Amino acid sequence: QQWSLVPLDLDLLLTSEENYIIATLGIIPSCTSMKSIAARIAVLGSLPAASLSYSVPTSYQAQYSDAARRKNRAKNIALSNARPVLSSTCLAHTSAVICGIDIHEASELKGLGAFATRFIKHGTYLGDYSGESMTLNEVRARFWNKRDPDAADLAWQASRQARNQGISGSYVFELQDGTFVCAEDGELSTWTRFMNHASSDYPECNVRPFHQSEKDGDVHRYPRFYAIRDIEVGEELQWDYGDQFYN
Repeated sequence: QQWSLVPLDLDLLLTSEENYIIATLGIIPSCTSMKSIAARIAVLGSLPAASLSYSVPTSYQAQYSDAARRKNRAKNIALSNARPVLSSTCLAHTSAVICGIDIHEASELKGLGAFATRFIKHGTYLGDYSGESMTLNEVRARFWNKRDPDAADLAWQASRQARNQGISGSYVFELQDGTFVCAEDGELSTWTRFMNHASSDYPECNVRPFHQSEKDGDVHRYPRFYAIRDIEVGEELQWDYGDQFYN
């Protein structure tokens, strides 16, 4: 089954650098997923027009000081070295093959990254940040240690450990409806989980996530990634995680 990058004629009209971008989309051919367990892979129909809001991950943590950012950088290096090795047959890797994205080591600091294997035009839809859906209550127990885990949380943890999946909480993205998507489980997420961070202040940042607003009663839950400039063959695909991450 075919699942490939979809070129779009995307006319971005910036009304606010910080708040949102209104984009006029052309027709998006539907994509068919090769596998869906608890994850929802991008399945798009015809969207003649849509309003998109620029979104970055949010959290309930306080703003980081410079010292805290340095400490967080060291923590991320340690996390990169401690990540479990995902099977080459998991959905995260196989979806990359289908989409023509190369997954290999970006650096010792970052670990694996996602790289373009062909020229990607500005405005191209790349994929969704899909994965395991979670409530705030589940995230508080499973990642933030803000609630004692119940039987369901303990079973979830045991399942991840038995399948050699991480439980760091580094892949959690808050959605507009107050729920979360976690892309850490490689069997339930797609290749977009491998994209690393680059501050929007740097030219290395070439991808952005958008939330689509409601259209005809249908709301697309997961953030969708688009190329915000032309991307050359061999370039790493990177987006801005937020101010709390190192550059």
